[in-house]
Amino acid sequence: MAIPINMRSLTCVEYPGRVKNVDKMLETLGGEENVSKAACDSSRRLDLRFRPGDPYCRPVYGDRFPTSSLLLRVTRRRRVRKDRRKGSDEDAAPGSSSTVTKETPAPSAVTMETPAPSTVTMETQAPSTSASTTSPPEEERVTYNTEVLGIVDTTYRFQAMADFQYLPLHRTPDGRTVQLYDQLLLGGLEGGDFYQKDVPLFVPPATFSRIDTPQNYHYKKDPTHNFKNPMKALSSSNLIGVARARRPHNAIFVNFEELHVPTKPLDGAVVHMDKYNLHGELEELTKLFQERPIWSRNALQVRSGIRLMRLKLLLPLCGYYAVTGPWRSLWVKFGYDPRKDPTAKQYQLLDFRVRQKPEAKGLLVKAKRSTFNYTLPTMTHKPQPQVVMMKDFADSPGAGSSGEGERQDGRTKEDLEKESTYLFRPGMLPAYRQMFYQLCDLHDPRIQALVHENDGKETTCMEKDGWCLPNTKAKLRDIISAEVSKISKMKHKDKKGRGVRSGAGPDVRGEEEEEDDDDNDEDDDDDMSDSEVDPDQQVAQDSDNEMETEMLEFL
Repeated sequence: MAIPINMRSLTCVEYPGRVKNVDKMLETLGGEENVSKAACDSSRRLDLRFRPGDPYCRPVYGDRFPTSSLLLRVTRRRRVRKDRRKGSDEDAAPGSSSTVTKETPAPSAVTMETPAPSTVTMETQAPSTSASTTSPPEEERVTYNTEVLGIVDTTYRFQAMADFQYLPLHRTPDGRTVQLYDQLLLGGLEGGDFYQKDVPLFVPPATFSRIDTPQNYHYKKDPTHNFKNPMKALSSSNLIGVARARRPHNAIFVNFEELHVPTKPLDGAVVHMDKYNLHGELEELTKLFQERPIWSRNALQVRSGIRLMRLKLLLPLCGYYAVTGPWRSLWVKFGYDPRKDPTAKQYQLLDFRVRQKPEAKGLLVKAKRSTFNYTLPTMTHKPQPQVVMMKDFADSPGAGSSGEGERQDGRTKEDLEKESTYLFRPGMLPAYRQMFYQLCDLHDPRIQALVHENDGKETTCMEKDGWCLPNTKAKLRDIISAEVSKISKMKHKDKKGRGVRSGAGPDVRGEEEEEDDDDNDEDDDDDMSDSEVDPDQQVAQDSDNEMETEMLEFL
């Protein structure tokens, strides 16, 4: 017996209910279009709304699982033959037949077909099953036909809980409950009277529950909300959404307006040094602060190679954290006041952002965070951390070696990638679209000339510009933006040249469009208030690159 094997790829949906009407079932899943979108995107969850016509219905989401199952069609045929001794040589008409579909166990399964490359047929010896009754008047013979309809490689299972349902209902003074659908939803082109009606306020949030997976808490009290817990005093300002009390790292925060700077660490930081045996790493970090009194956490992590978790314990032993001013989000050595030393302007902070221009779309520089990267209930997982990308060009000023394997000073590509998180050189793209540099880490002669333009003439340290001349930061950003635009143009030309050599043809757009001056029409949104809280750079994948998160870690 030959069993046809169909190699079509199928997607299974284990529907959490009894399906009586397939059309209504597909309507709860958003139709075939919504199911197809979910099947084409591996990071998207399949949403199911039990009330598809209700816009206030909160869906339940099905997760995607890889499977290796077969969809079988088994047909059972029963043939009855009468006794010949009664004068009937003809077979009886076939009896009832049934089709059984076998798949992975589920409450109810719906299988959808996706395009498949080919269909093959296998000749196998199928176990023919037959059953017969030996009654004298008639003879019964049962046969089974088996067919493989396809391979189920993806299955959606609804294992999560639905969000809290909040219906648009209103209780009248006489105790009756009325629905507000007619008063809230537009049925078409409504007149002005519709918008002037007095309707009870009904503004539900986008989601009630942050997670849809049940958690076992065994009716235990939340330790962060226990008034007898001494850690509550440290976390009382941030009780909502706290999984545990923050571990204090005993850091000292200093604003620009404060008159005095701390000269020694807190006692709790010294206790951590003995508890975690940080003496050897502290000596190495102290040498770096003697070399340079102000550092960023990223630069210290790259230069020292100390793990991030241990670096969080070491930094409060070496310096204090500047919250506002020209040195905000930087660590300053104890006893050193940069507001009294004009030479400290080389350690000031410069925040730079890659400007949104047509040339910047093709850059190998990706944003650390984006409004499109936040995990929604419809997504299965968070986006992976972006890998630092860097591009060197031989004809760029100061680019150094042009060979792919050749590096200056014997440094490898990994070393240069790490340095790009806090250093800038001509011919090198920033690691992210938003960077925070110290002025001494900008290795460009034009930038250093602007920084030291008023050497010996500094009079007052301002909160915005520090010891530099006014509007210096804007000029520095223009220089870096021009360098990034130059690299972008080279990249586009190189890409277009490869396309011509491969037969793809030149770009439809002319070169004049790419050669336009990009320094015009600059966005004015690059200037930020110095009192703004900005994120620090990410060096390792497990590091937190939010400045506010870094501050909370040391509380």
